[in-house]
Amino acid sequence: MFNIDTCVAYITSNSSKLITGTFEQLLNKKGITRVQWIALYYLGLQSEINQKELADKMHIKESSAARLIDRMEREQLVIRERSKQDRRIIKLILTDKGMQYRQELLPEGQKFNDLVSKDITEEEMQTLLRVLSKMVTNVEAYPLE
Repeated sequence: MFNIDTCVAYITSNSSKLITGTFEQLLNKKGITRVQWIALYYLGLQSEINQKELADKMHIKESSAARLIDRMEREQLVIRERSKQDRRIIKLILTDKGMQYRQELLPEGQKFNDLVSKDITEEEMQTLLRVLSKMVTNVEAYPLE
């Protein structure tokens, strides 16, 4: 018989809510959201990235990325600049303030990761990552129609 307390979807959902919610609270105390923190991470990896690429990396819709970039632009963390090669493409570039903020906040991710993975061996972590990857593959292959 089905038992929700042993259901993988239920367990992973609750775990994810607790972990991401706690990280969100910690970042909020520093004046940033978890989603902005993720965007700063990806924006700082490349000198130029466009909105679609950022949305793809963050696994969010382009419209959500547009609203996120609007907010980050208002906060002077990022600027939009038209590509000189293709005027249809708008590049996203971190401002000096955005780069500085990124450098100050990236260590928060490492600190939180260390907290979450405390007392978990490297072998256990690798097992977790392999199992989650297989679950994602299984779900992606599931026909929803």
